[in-house]
Amino acid sequence: MSSSSEKKPYLVRAKDFTFRDASHPLNPTVHRDLAHISDATGLTKAGVHLTRLPPKQESGVLHWHNNDDEWVYILSAGEGAVMLIKKGDEEVKEEPLKDGDFFGFPAASEIAHIMKSGEKEVVYLVGGSREVMDVCYYPKMKKRLVVDRTEGLKTWIVSEEVIQQ
Repeated sequence: MSSSSEKKPYLVRAKDFTFRDASHPLNPTVHRDLAHISDATGLTKAGVHLTRLPPKQESGVLHWHNNDDEWVYILSAGEGAVMLIKKGDEEVKEEPLKDGDFFGFPAASEIAHIMKSGEKEVVYLVGGSREVMDVCYYPKMKKRLVVDRTEGLKTWIVSEEVIQQ
């Protein structure tokens, strides 16, 4: 029988989560605390992060992924917390966040999204697939983030004005 203090490569306990402050390359005023819990267990094909979004903050920049699926599970959200959703050319809509809500954004769905907290911190799990290559679209900024995971992680931000069709 193994001891309960023995390190298990498949398990990370909440008390051992390491949070770090994360901003966004296209909006450095954005701040959230992330724990990369999937990395701690060695997962390579899926990413899962426990995230704490402080009051009156946005989680990033309105975006959608071409190759990666993305999902969000709300653990706790206060009054006024919303998911901003933009489908294609439609106007941005607010979807109120409730504890236990699950949002799924399939790859290439062109459903751009971003979270905005209210008066209280929002705590959520966010995750998705980690395809070898991905392109993340930022429709309001007219920019794209190209992600290459073939050998480690490399990223490039590209302005849509310079893309040749």
